[in-house]
Amino acid sequence: MSQLRRIPELSATFPVLNEQEVLPSVLEEAFEVLPAIADRWELVVVDDGSTDATPDILREAADKEARLRIVTHPRPMGYGAAVRDGLAATTLMVVLMTDGDGQFDMRDAIDLLPLLQRHHLAVGYRFPRHDPWGRRAGSKVYNAMASWVLGRRIRDVNCSMKLIRRSVLEMVELASDDWLIDAELLAAARRADLDWGELPVSHRNRAGGESKVRPADFARGLRGLWTLRNLR
Repeated sequence: MSQLRRIPELSATFPVLNEQEVLPSVLEEAFEVLPAIADRWELVVVDDGSTDATPDILREAADKEARLRIVTHPRPMGYGAAVRDGLAATTLMVVLMTDGDGQFDMRDAIDLLPLLQRHHLAVGYRFPRHDPWGRRAGSKVYNAMASWVLGRRIRDVNCSMKLIRRSVLEMVELASDDWLIDAELLAAARRADLDWGELPVSHRNRAGGESKVRPADFARGLRGLWTLRNLR
């Protein structure tokens, strides 16, 4: 089977919350990479209630690039809510779901593309992962429980680099407002007899801003995974 390196159309979406330090470079990368992957493309950015210069940066970029669309939350509604609204606003046949903090290289989407020839979703896993050791250790526990819930191994359920066929989004219903959104997506796909393939993707050190993940999110995430156990 030939290696897919380009597709007719692609939507990309990511959430942002107070990312003024890294957002210009993230947008620049997106505007370079997306035309290299797809003949027709769009970018949907969800501003989850930013209070810094993020909204101004987005408006200025949208004035220059009509294929950038902005979804604005008047106040922070949560990571999952921002991801859900971004996915709902996309319109094209393949969707790139990522983050707006600059830690992922959108060029890795090119390597994920061939997986869509055999799977409904292409899921990245961070390798090597540039996070504090405590967060990496917690992630191992979380991924082990997520694998049990899903009924198959998942290396990095919360890796924010995924390619999703439009048909998947039409078959699943997402409700999470928090970091459970990734596990919920895969659990819903599993319930619909859809599958995914995995590949390693780059993970960068944060170039600016701060992580929105807090210690309390870990315990909340484990409880949330338990609620998904019936979706196996």
